[in-house]
Amino acid sequence: MYSAVSERFLRLVLEEDYRPLTDMERAELNESKTYLQNYYWEKEKLQAMSYLAYATEDDAWQQTIHEQVDRLNGQ
Repeated sequence: MYSAVSERFLRLVLEEDYRPLTDMERAELNESKTYLQNYYWEKEKLQAMSYLAYATEDDAWQQTIHEQVDRLNGQ
């Protein structure tokens, strides 16, 4: 899902340099931006939590976090 959204977002940003976007494209651009902001927020949060789990040697917690990362990445 991430790659499809990011690809569409980039296409719309680049297309905007050549012509005005339609209302539907503008809505898609905004939705894609919101999705990507949420994705990266969650990814950064999980990375910070993973470091904490590593630093405290909490292997069970780190495994749980890795499973969440896998789900976030669509695996």
